[in-house]
Amino acid sequence: MKFLRTIWLLLLAMLLAMVATGCVAPPLSPEIVVDQAREPSPTPTLVPRPAATPLPTRVPPTLTPTPTLPALSIWVAEEGPALATVQALFADLAQRADLELEVVPRPPDGLRLSIATASVRGEPLPDLIWGHQEDLAGLLLDGHLQPVPDALRSTEALPAVLTTATYDGRLWGVPVLARNSLLLLYNRELIEAAPSTSDELIVRARAARNPMTAGLVMAWTDPHWVLPWLHAFGGAPTDPTGATITLNTPAMTATLNLMRELYTAAPTNGDSYARGQRLFAQEYAAFAIDGDWALPRYRAVSETLELGIAPLPMVPATGKAPLAPLGGTYLMVTTGLDASGLAEVETLAALLSEPEVQLKLARDLGRLPAQQTVLAQLVNGDDPALAAAARHAAEAPGLPPTQAVRCALYGINAWMGRLLDGTLEVNQAPLNMQREAEACLSRF
Repeated sequence: MKFLRTIWLLLLAMLLAMVATGCVAPPLSPEIVVDQAREPSPTPTLVPRPAATPLPTRVPPTLTPTPTLPALSIWVAEEGPALATVQALFADLAQRADLELEVVPRPPDGLRLSIATASVRGEPLPDLIWGHQEDLAGLLLDGHLQPVPDALRSTEALPAVLTTATYDGRLWGVPVLARNSLLLLYNRELIEAAPSTSDELIVRARAARNPMTAGLVMAWTDPHWVLPWLHAFGGAPTDPTGATITLNTPAMTATLNLMRELYTAAPTNGDSYARGQRLFAQEYAAFAIDGDWALPRYRAVSETLELGIAPLPMVPATGKAPLAPLGGTYLMVTTGLDASGLAEVETLAALLSEPEVQLKLARDLGRLPAQQTVLAQLVNGDDPALAAAARHAAEAPGLPPTQAVRCALYGINAWMGRLLDGTLEVNQAPLNMQREAEACLSRF
């Protein structure tokens, strides 16, 4: 036993010597930690190494969003199929130009009232307005329009539609279409071909008149039916600027003489415009002088009417064609649109003036294009109404949007009834009309 004990002591001494000289391998990680206050636990506690210091996270830079312009609001004074056509047009143009457009329909006869009502109530007004020449004149008078940029005064636009939108040397609407042409309509079952002169029209209308049939129907007392003949005799209701009334002239006397001659073929029992339209549509009138806007009515009322369409016949005394003053359809800019939106307006106006857009609008709406370059395609086209209206559109007059023009038209209307029923002499009528118009103007 003593021998064995000696052996164990020697082995223990050797082991201690090896530890002291570093011959025993160091402990492996993770370390084993022994709680000195207690007996060693049979299950060691694992202590992980300290984690490496994390790298700083890269934060992407904050991008400043590109400011988006608010939608341009457009009030459109159209109805029925015409409204659908214009809505589809703006949807297409908005997509092409990457614009946001809000199209709001408004009744054609109530646009000015709608604007006035919104203004009084403090409601937001539109940025743009799609309307006709009467809308432009009224809104200009009310102070709701701003002039369009000079760059939009196209040299290719019809002179008449530029005149109708020009006041104080500035353009107050972008011409899109022309309208209000007057045409000679005739019943093909009663008339073989249209007369080429006013003298021929007088003779043939009188010959066609009988107790059952009127020779000629039109809006006899409306100034719009008087002005084409005044133009053919070299006259106008005002001077070119629209500031001075010019009714008491030899040209007006000649015009009223012709109107009296034409009137001898009017209906015997009532000569109102509405009655004349009914008579012609129902084939009880040989001729009618009416506007491009009225053709759908005639076609809707009668499926049997053999409708002939021609330009108004030339006046032999002057060799000139009678041309009604052209109005237009305009894109107008309201005072609520600031300068930042004008670039979008210019983009929209450029698209509206494209020949393809002009031609499509003319055919879909039955109106003339505002751009002269498209007229030739209509003169030789298959639509007789557009062809007749386009033939002399480049020479047609326009009426400036002035109060003097409005008063001149009022003066004509006030005395036409007396002239036609024979209670006012032709030589006295121009002076009476002039005085009536000047009295009207003095009130403004």
